Parts: sequence; structure tokens; C-alpha cells
Amino acid sequence: MLDVGPTNQNGEDDADLAVFVDRLAAAGSDRATESAQAQIRRSIRAGAPPPGLRRLAEALAASVAERPPSPRRPAEDPGSIVTAMRDHTLVVLEDFDAAAVAGAVAALLADGRRIVVTATAGADLAAVRHALPADTAARALDRLPPLAPAELRELRRLLATSTPGRRARAGQQLPPDRTLPPVEEVAALCAQALRDAGAGTGVHMVPALLADLDPERRNAVTSVARCVSQSLAALPDPAEYGWARKLLANLIYGQHRAGFDRMLEDTAQAVAAIDRARHVPPVSFTATPPPGGMGALRRYREYLESGGRARSYFRSSAHREALPVLGLARVGARVPETDDDVQRVIEHLELGERRDRIVAGCAEIGVPAPRDDGELAELADGLVKVAAAARSVGALRHDVLFIAPDSPLSVPDVEAAEEVARAILEYADHGSAVLAGRRLDAMADALAAAGAGAAAAMEYGQAVVTLRTRDVTGYAAAVDALAAARRELHDENLMVALLQRLDAGAPQLARAWSALAEDHPAALGLASFLPAEALLSAVPAPDSADVVLVLGAAGLGVERLLLTAVAPRMVAVVGPGEQSDDSPTLLSVLRRASALVIRGGGTRSGRVVPRGGGAGRTTAPVGQSGA
Repeated sequence: MLDVGPTNQNGEDDADLAVFVDRLAAAGSDRATESAQAQIRRSIRAGAPPPGLRRLAEALAASVAERPPSPRRPAEDPGSIVTAMRDHTLVVLEDFDAAAVAGAVAALLADGRRIVVTATAGADLAAVRHALPADTAARALDRLPPLAPAELRELRRLLATSTPGRRARAGQQLPPDRTLPPVEEVAALCAQALRDAGAGTGVHMVPALLADLDPERRNAVTSVARCVSQSLAALPDPAEYGWARKLLANLIYGQHRAGFDRMLEDTAQAVAAIDRARHVPPVSFTATPPPGGMGALRRYREYLESGGRARSYFRSSAHREALPVLGLARVGARVPETDDDVQRVIEHLELGERRDRIVAGCAEIGVPAPRDDGELAELADGLVKVAAAARSVGALRHDVLFIAPDSPLSVPDVEAAEEVARAILEYADHGSAVLAGRRLDAMADALAAAGAGAAAAMEYGQAVVTLRTRDVTGYAAAVDALAAARRELHDENLMVALLQRLDAGAPQLARAWSALAEDHPAALGLASFLPAEALLSAVPAPDSADVVLVLGAAGLGVERLLLTAVAPRMVAVVGPGEQSDDSPTLLSVLRRASALVIRGGGTRSGRVVPRGGGAGRTTAPVGQSGA
């Protein structure tokens, strides 16, 4: 008997499987067996043990445990060889003659199986092939198909999934991925093309005007617009200082310019004088200074600055004129005597004069007069900001007016200046609708040129139209449609190429598959009829077949179990009246491995009607080996 140990937790160990192969091969001594042994061992060493051989070893290893067989229930019995192949890897057909075997092969072909039919005697192969139904004969070969297993599998998939729409793709022209603008770029351009549609009067003209400027001139206009935006943002809060924007509007129109300039100087000087006075003794008067006192003090200061001295006797005329004012003034708690004291008194009087002018100037330009030093400082700061805004807005009005020889754009007021500046900065930071539209049109033109011709797919035109209409959603759908069309075209071209190669080596099979793909895509099977010695001498590549069907199994030795390396499933056929001897054979090992047995002969035909057969379909009786 053939001793096989149990599998480990990961399935049959490669080393154990190699020993199993050696034990099978030891039962034979022919060259075919030796060749098969060497090929299978190479596959095992390469990490690709044949699945059919591994499943046989696992089934035999499971039988060593000597567990009682699972109870059989009639409902579990498969009704045909097709069902048996779906649920079992080892099947025995008992009392099946050539006609019955041909029916089983036809059923498997209708299920899309790739079958290798083998036997030691060539007459057995010829008898089964001759008995095949006429509609399956074209799928019978005397060799393996000329395509590699992966190519054959791909061809069957492509034939089974072929549609009229995909077949119509043959010869179509489709753009490669790199010629299509990315959806993200198109989306950004479309958003930009719609963004600058214009909110205020004339603002929609800004992008078109800027687009035609040279970069240096455009950068200059952008710089001015940025100054306008910053200076307007720096103005005092309109809710609290509403006078600022009103004053700015008046200055733009040339109103109150002289009074504003005086106010700007007076407030700046007054704030500076107040800041200096914080760090020196205060100045006060015991009574109101006499008229002309300021002039006298200034002449006396000039006298002192020119080198004169203050004397108690023989005073100068400048000193005598200033004495009435100096006598009333106090710097801190003392009467002013030194040069610095005189200067402090003059600054105090000048500050008073400026305060008076500021109050008058506020009334002139329409600004609230400051009530204390804090409000005076706020007024001075606000006037400086208004002056900066007036300069920047004036520059913008000039630049916009002369931005082009026939510029239709103007900046009549502060609000318009703000809108135009915003539009210019929007163009500088994000581009413009004009440029985005030009870019989208260029993309559409390039795509239309690439797809010109009668062979262009309709998806080309859809993509071009969506670019011209700025339809992002439609463009994304067109890109997806083009990707799907490209896949369909690739599949169709690949199917045609593979079908042509199959036709060169097996023309009848190629024509049969092409016809079946229309109405019966699941029936794309094939049957290769090969002698056992040829199969063992050159074991097919993995995944070359789904089922190996062995004729005359009762007379084959254990070494012929190496045929399980041909396909994941094995069907052993025992003809009517065939009996195996007492020595270990292929059939006895399959029985030990609990192979499913389907019996034919007697009053039952044993024929297996293909799936989808007529109403008179019969089901072969099924029995479990050893039951």
C-alpha cells in the first residue's frame, strides 16, 4: 500500500509532497514517469506544487486517520458530472463506455471547462473523440491550445464579456491619458472663469484690460492697487469716525485741500509739542499776556541766539520789550530767565495758537474738534491716514484712466476705487476670467485637433464641448467615459489579437468560441486529447487545464497518478466490464482517497446530459466509494 503521512497545519509540506511524488514514481520505470517526476519536483522546489497532486496527497493523508466516512444523504448526491466537478476534485466514472464518456466531456465543455482527455491506448482516445456530439467536435483538439494559459484565460474572459458597443470600438481613435487636461486643473480654471464676472460698475472690465498689459506695467498697477487696499483698510473705524471717508471723498474731488494741508501740519506740530512738554516743567501765566507778546518773545529769543545776554542793568531793547510777558509767565514755579525758559514759553504760546487754528480748521473741513489732548492725537493720526489714502486713490485714478489709450474704466469715488483695487488684486492673486477662458479654449482646440477625423470616438466631442461651456461636472463625466472607452478599445484589440493567434493554431476552436460568445459565453471550453506518455513527458504549465480525464483507469498503475499534476481535478473512467487486479492501481488509490463514484451501465444509460439540456434529462446514480 501507499503510505502517506498527515499534513501539517499549513497543508502538505513541500518536502512531504516531494516524497509522495517519489513514491508514486517508484511504481513505474518508464521514461515518461521519470520525466514527470523530475518536472514535478522542479515545480515543488520553485514553490508552485501542482494543486491536483497536493489535493490527492491531502485526501490520502486524511484517510490515514481511519475515521468513519461521513453519512451520505441522497440530497448531497450530485446530479451530473458538472455538479460533481464543482464539489469534488476526485471522481470515478464506473461502467462508462465511449458514448457515455463523450456525453460527460460535452457536459463539461458546456460548463466552460478546459479538459485534457488522456489514455494509454490511442484507440480509446479516438473512440471518445469520434463519439462527441457534432456541436462540440470543433472544440476538440489533438494538442494543447497554442496560447499560454494566462492568455487563453484572458481571451475567454474577453469573449464572454464582449458587447456590441465594445466591438464597435475596433479601429476607433482615442486620446492617451496625457493629452487630457486634468480634471482638477479644468475645475480651477472654470471657477476662475466665472469668478470675475463683475460686481460693481466697470469692474468686469479690469481683467480684460490687465490681460493686455505688459508684465511691467501690470505689476505697477497692481502695486498701486495694493497701496489703495492697505490705506483704505487703515482708515479709522467708520462707525466711530465717519468723518474720515467723507473727508477722503472731498479730497479726491479737490475740496478743502488747502485747509486739510494746514490741519495736517498743525495737528502734527501740536502733538509733537504736547509730547515734548510732558518731560519739562509746565508753563503757566498769572494773567493774560499783553497783545504782541508773542512777537516780543521771539525777538528776544533771536537776540539771545545771536549771542546777547540777559542783564539786570542796561538791558537791551529786545529784553525790555519781553519783560511784560516774562513777568506774567512761570516755568514750573519760577520766572523764566534762561534761553530754555524763553523757548518753553514761546512753545506754550505757539501750542495755544495751533489749538485755535485746529478748532477753526475742523469747522472748515467738517471734522469734529478735539476736546482734549487724546482726541487731538487721534485726529492727527486719522488725518495722516486720510492723506495716505488720498494719495493712493489719486494714483489709482490716474493709472486706471491711462491704463489703455481708449480705456473705458474710471474711478469716480472711493467706493469705485475700492472695487477696482479689489478686482486688480484678485487678478494678481488668482488670475482672471479672461486668461482662464483663453486657457480653456486652448485646451478645447488642442483636444479637438487631436480627435479630428472620422475614426474619433464620440467621447472626444463631449470633452471638447464641456471645456468650451466651462462645465466641470460634464468634463469629469467625459473623462470617465473616455477612460471606459479606452479600456473597451484595449480589451477589443487584445481580444482580436489573441483570437488571431488562436486561429493560427486552432482555427476550428477560434471560430467555435467566436460563435458561442454571442449566445453561450459560459460554454467556452475545450478538450485536448493527448496520450498519457506525452502528457507525463511534458507536463503542461500550471493552469493549463481544469480537469484531466483518464480513460482505462482500471488498468493503470499507481505511477499514473502523476497525471494529477496536469489539472486540479481528476476524473478516472472505468469502462463496462473492466476490472482492476489486486495490486495497487490508480483506481485503488482513488478509492482509498474517497473519490466520488458515479455509476453507469445496466438499465441506466450513464449518459450525463449537459447543463441546459432537454426535459428528458436523466441523472446518473451516484455512490460514495467504500460505502
